[in-house]
Amino acid sequence: MVIVGQRGAKVAKYHEAHGFDFPILVDPDRSVIKRYGVYHALGLTAFNIARPAIFIIDREQLIRFRYISKGQTDRPEHAMLLAALQQLDPPPSGSPLPAADVSPVEPGPL
Repeated sequence: MVIVGQRGAKVAKYHEAHGFDFPILVDPDRSVIKRYGVYHALGLTAFNIARPAIFIIDREQLIRFRYISKGQTDRPEHAMLLAALQQLDPPPSGSPLPAADVSPVEPGPL
């Protein structure tokens, strides 16, 4: 799921134009963005938006991984994300992708 702090009509048009098969949550008042600590009120490159961030949340609703970017172009390595996902649902034995050591992250104040 993707969460964006933008107007719903603009997001719906973008979602439809690109044919995404995942949901996009519109957060126009930025309450979700603020609760997860990624709200970016003012900076050199943008204002009133969310920092790019990735949260992996398990079925028990615990945050198992988080990456909050330092800027609009900062993203985690794919291997880091795959390792965190493998911890949620480890591959069957004999799989060529070993599970990495990724510790659960306690949720911060929400």
